[in-house]
Amino acid sequence: MTKGRIMIAVLALIGAVVGAGVGALAAPGTSRYVAEANVAFLPAPELTMVEASDFWEVLTRGQVTRTAAIVYDDPRWLPAAAEAAKVPGSDLTLTAAALPETTILKVTVTAGSAQAAESALNNVLTTATPEVSSLASPYFVKVMWPPQGSASPAPSPGRTQVAGAGALAGLLAGGGLGWFLSRRRRATQTPNDDPDSFAGHAGDPAADLATDSIRSGS
Repeated sequence: MTKGRIMIAVLALIGAVVGAGVGALAAPGTSRYVAEANVAFLPAPELTMVEASDFWEVLTRGQVTRTAAIVYDDPRWLPAAAEAAKVPGSDLTLTAAALPETTILKVTVTAGSAQAAESALNNVLTTATPEVSSLASPYFVKVMWPPQGSASPAPSPGRTQVAGAGALAGLLAGGGLGWFLSRRRRATQTPNDDPDSFAGHAGDPAADLATDSIRSGS
C-alpha cells in the first residue's frame, strides 16, 4: 500500500471515530412528550335501527370526522391550553386527524413534559368539543378521555443512530481530506524525489547513446 493510501485510510478512521463521538454527545435526550385522545362520532342514541343505519352510512364516508378534525386542530385553542398547562404557547403542538375508514379522529398534543401535554390536551378537549358537537349535530360526539399518566415520550433518533450517522460523516470527511493531501503531496513532489526517475533513465537507449557520445568526444 502506498503512502497516499495509508494517509487516506488513517484520516478516514480518525474522522469516523471523532464523528461517532460527536454524534453520541450531540444525540438529543427525551425532551418532548405526547398525549393523545380519540373522539368517536356515533348516530344519536334515540334513533331507530333503520334511521341509525342511514346515519352510519354517512359517517363512514369520513366527511364528518374530517370536518371535526379541522375544528380540533384550530390554533385558537392553544392559548387557553397553554395557560392550563402553565407553559408558554410556543411549547405546545396541537394536531388532529381523522383515522381512515373509521368514524374516529385522534387529537394529539405535544409538550415539554408529560404533565403539560396531558393538561393541555384535556383543556383542548373540554373547550373544543362543545363546538364540534354543535357542528356535527345530529351526530353524537363521544370523547374517549385518556387515563392520567398516559403521555409518552415523543419519538426521537436514538444515540446509536446519531453516533452511526456521525461516524459515516466523519469517515467521508477524513477520507476526503486524506485524498486531498495525497494529491497535493504528489503535485509538489520534484522528479529528483522520485526513485523511479533514476530507474527510468538507466534503461533508456537514448540516454545511453548520449552518454557514449560524450565519452568518445572527450
